[in-house]
Amino acid sequence: MEAIVYEQQEGKKGRLSASEKFAYGIGDCGANVIVALASSFLTGYYTDTVGIAAAAIGTMMLLCRVFDGITDLIMGALVDKTNTKYGKARPWLLWTAPLMGISLYMIFNVPASLGASGKLVYIYLTYIFQNCIIYTANNLPYNALLSRMTLDVQDRAQTASIRFVMTQVTSLITNVITANLIASVGWRSISVIYGAIACAMCILCFLGVREHVDAEEDGTVKVEQVPFSKALPALLKNKYFFIQALMFMFLYINVVATGSMTYYFCNSVLGNIAFLSWTSVAGTIPAMIVNLAMPGLVAKFGKRKLMITGAVIMAIGSVIIGAAGSNLPLVVIGLIVKGFGTGPIMSGIFATTADVVDYGEWKTGVRSEGLVNSCTSFGMKVGIGLGSAICTWIIAIGGYVGTAEVQTEAALASIRFGYGYFGAILSLVVLALCVIMNIDKHIDQIQRDLEAKRAVAEV
Repeated sequence: MEAIVYEQQEGKKGRLSASEKFAYGIGDCGANVIVALASSFLTGYYTDTVGIAAAAIGTMMLLCRVFDGITDLIMGALVDKTNTKYGKARPWLLWTAPLMGISLYMIFNVPASLGASGKLVYIYLTYIFQNCIIYTANNLPYNALLSRMTLDVQDRAQTASIRFVMTQVTSLITNVITANLIASVGWRSISVIYGAIACAMCILCFLGVREHVDAEEDGTVKVEQVPFSKALPALLKNKYFFIQALMFMFLYINVVATGSMTYYFCNSVLGNIAFLSWTSVAGTIPAMIVNLAMPGLVAKFGKRKLMITGAVIMAIGSVIIGAAGSNLPLVVIGLIVKGFGTGPIMSGIFATTADVVDYGEWKTGVRSEGLVNSCTSFGMKVGIGLGSAICTWIIAIGGYVGTAEVQTEAALASIRFGYGYFGAILSLVVLALCVIMNIDKHIDQIQRDLEAKRAVAEV
C-alpha cells in the first residue's frame, strides 16, 4: 500500500489522501463480511440447521443486548484511555483482527453432538463472545477513528461514502456467494474462509490509515487521556448523543430484521433460496450509486436533508415490497426504491457521529471519541440484536417451523409482513429522528472554533 499522505495546503485544513480513504473502507469491509453473514444467515442457520426454535433464538438475541450495553460503555472508556504511538483508536483494529475470524467460526459451528440444552448454552456463549466482546472491541474504535483522522466535514463525508460503497459491495458479494455455497460447501468451510478474509482486512486497515488529529510531525500521536469521571458528565450534556444512539438502533433494527427475513422470504415465499442473490443485487446497487454521489450532494444540501429524503424513500420502497406478495418483479422494484433511500442514511449517519464528537468538545471542552462512539456501537448492536430477535418473533407468531417441508399460510403471511410493511414502520421512526437531528446548523461554527482552538494550542 502506498505511503500515507495527509495533504496540507496553506490556509486550509488537512485532507486525507485517496489511499487512506480506501484503506479506511477496507476495515469496515472486514467487519461487514461478518455482519452480512450473521444478519442474513445466522437465524436461518440456528433454526433450520441446528434446529433451535425461532422464539428461543429471538429471546437469546434480546437478552444478550443487556450485556452488550455494558461492554459498549467499557469499551468507550478504554478507547479514551488508550495511549500508544499509533493513537487511541487505530491499534484496536490490529489487536482484534484474529479474534474477529475466530469468533465467526465459533458461532457458525454449533457441535452436533450436544443436546438441545447444550446447543442453546453454546449459542448463548459464542454469540455473546462474538457480538458483545470482540465485535465491540473492533467496531467501536473503528467508528471513533474517523473523527481522529480528519476534522474536515467534507472529507469525512467523502470517506464515509467510499466506506459504504465498499461495504455494500462486500455485503452483495457475501450474500450472493453464500446463497450458492450453503448446500455444496457447508457452514464450517464458509466460516473459515470468511473469518480469514475479515482478519486480513482489519490488518490492512490498520496498516493503511493514521490518526492525524493531535499527531506530531514524525507521525506519533499525542493522545489526551480523558478520565471516565470527566467524560461521562460531558457526554450526558451532549443532546445529539442520545438522538444518534436511537437513530442507529432503529436503522439497524430495520436493516437486520428485513435482512434476516430475506432468507425466509426467498426460501418459503418465493420457493427458491437462490433468489436471495437477486434481492441482494436489487437493494445494494442503488445504495452504491447514491453513495458515489453523496460527497457532492452533501456539499450542496447537507447530510440532514439527504437523510430525511432517504428515510421517506425507504418507507415507500418497503410499502411496495409489502404489497408485492410473491410477485418477484414487484419485490425487486420495491427493493430498488428502498436501496436508493438506504444509501444517504447509511453514509450520512456515520459521518454525523464524527460531528457529534466535535459538538461534544465544542459544548463542554471535553473530546471523547470513545464514549461518544459507544452510541454508534451500542445503537448498532442493539439494533442488530433486536432486528434478529424481532424477525424470529414475527415468524414464530405466524407458526413457522424450520424443519417443516411446507409452511402454513399464516407463517407465509408473517414472513411477508416482516419483509415489507414492518420495514416501512421502522423507516418512519428513522425519519422522525432525522428531523430532530439538526446538528448541521451548528457544524460550520463548530469547525471554525475547533480549528482556532488547535491553532492556539500549537503556538
